[in-house]
Amino acid sequence: MELQRQQNSDWLSSSWRRSSDAGLKEIKRPSDAVLSNAVMKERRYDNKGVIEAVEQAALPLFNQVLGRSDSRLILTDGEGVILASWGQERFREKLLEIALESGNCWQERLKGTNAIGTALFEQRAVSIIGEQHFIKQHRFISCSASPLFNHKGELVGILDITSEQEQHDVTTQLLVQNMIQLVENRLLCQIPGAAYQVDLALNESVLHTGWQGIVIADEGGRVVAHNHVACQLTRQSNIVGEKIEALLERSKQQMPLVFEKRLLNGASKVKSAVSVSSELHYGEPQVETAWQQANKVIGKDISLLILGETGVGKGEFVKALHKHSTRNIAPLVTVNCGALAKDLIESELFGYASGAFTGASTKGYLGRIRQADKGILFLDEIGEMPLEAQCRLLTVLQDKIVMPIGASRAYQVDIQIIAATHQDLRSLVEQGLFREDLYYRLNGLVIELPCLRTRRDRMQLIDVIHAKYKPQHQNISKALLEQLKHYGWPGNLRELDNLFKVTCLIASDEEELRLEHVPAHLATHITQNLSDNSVQEPTDLKATVNSTLVDTYHAHNGNISKMSRVLGISRNTIYRKLKAIGIG
Repeated sequence: MELQRQQNSDWLSSSWRRSSDAGLKEIKRPSDAVLSNAVMKERRYDNKGVIEAVEQAALPLFNQVLGRSDSRLILTDGEGVILASWGQERFREKLLEIALESGNCWQERLKGTNAIGTALFEQRAVSIIGEQHFIKQHRFISCSASPLFNHKGELVGILDITSEQEQHDVTTQLLVQNMIQLVENRLLCQIPGAAYQVDLALNESVLHTGWQGIVIADEGGRVVAHNHVACQLTRQSNIVGEKIEALLERSKQQMPLVFEKRLLNGASKVKSAVSVSSELHYGEPQVETAWQQANKVIGKDISLLILGETGVGKGEFVKALHKHSTRNIAPLVTVNCGALAKDLIESELFGYASGAFTGASTKGYLGRIRQADKGILFLDEIGEMPLEAQCRLLTVLQDKIVMPIGASRAYQVDIQIIAATHQDLRSLVEQGLFREDLYYRLNGLVIELPCLRTRRDRMQLIDVIHAKYKPQHQNISKALLEQLKHYGWPGNLRELDNLFKVTCLIASDEEELRLEHVPAHLATHITQNLSDNSVQEPTDLKATVNSTLVDTYHAHNGNISKMSRVLGISRNTIYRKLKAIGIG
């Protein structure tokens, strides 16, 4: 990365000229280009790995050096849209006045000369100091930014330090450059198939500085990625595909290198598909088996059909498949077949030519299938698709050719089809509601995701989702935990997530989450489930119910009326059960 030379103003003059040519005025604040919350949620998901890498690798260094100053660390995506920022809160509020916040696009053509937009255009590190900003309202800040690249050399974002009335000199540029190096090193470890990391250096003292050579290998011992320093130390421009042992042996013969080798993400020495246990499950074998099988068919021209009740996480499973597949460089396009109007589904899927029908866009429409070219097309709730659209979809699956409505030519597509449903497609076929030939085309591999009530990792999921929404240090009471454990969860993971999202907000000031904090419409179902189970209590469940009863009794100091409201059962039933276990 080349440090900016302040005395060379050619790049700055060019930037100001581009700003003027874009129709911007120095004295007029430009319009804000703000993305919707829904779009930003998707962008943050797509850039989750980069955000985590910045938080883990760059943020600690920023906090150490500039955490007490009026400065912010800002991360954008590859299009200059701000994904996240960190630093002094009071300074953040001041930056809101110029829309330097999440969701805003800071490309040079929209905001004039600025560190983010100019670094994006120049594809190199720049500093824009006060008066160098094209827009007058931006001149109270000074900024240093640099492009962030992945292991393939693709631009994935801009990392920027923005300060108030600070003269960013070479020291600040070096700080940004150091953070970029640390983040790019961290991104290497996120590569699908990464099993080993080998750090290289001429001296042991450099091995953990962030400036060491880094080589990433798969479980077969072959190099899958590396940083630029590794090329310099091994004196090779590209080492991808080489055996790590042979590379190290050859490198040691050329110069005295020290190295350190370690496993990544708990990888084993046995070859296996990449696991995403931390994303999808916490010890549920049915989900892990489904994941391993699905990974083997992605990219092999075999359709995948995912079955499971509503809310079991079929969509999240598909997102994880896309993220870890070789098709992740192209889009994952999701179509909810049950949410589209019957008369619109064909145009939505297959697209249409200009003027194909009344009300059609004059520019035509690509269609969801062609949007998914080279990627994955996820047909959710496939059982809801009208028969007419099923016929055309079958043609696409067989020939991989799309004919837009009103078009005179067809288009070749390369897509992986994943379909999902909570319905019994075999039964729909027998009723004549689903084409049999399409059914057999879709079920190349059929996997079923388990419902929450049967999952072995149910308690871990409760802990994880509670942690997602809880205020700091909040715990779940033993009584409520037992009730959640034995509840049937008809809405599955979606219901569990919704329960904690609402309940933690209601109990935001409480150190312990109890049933009384759960909204009435949810608490009624939970307590009814406990009451129903108590009619025919197996030995182990009976002990659990008794334990819950005792915990609730002590939690409310023996107040039977409160216990009745919390548990949702009559006082007479509580008196009877307490007497049976020797209380009261």
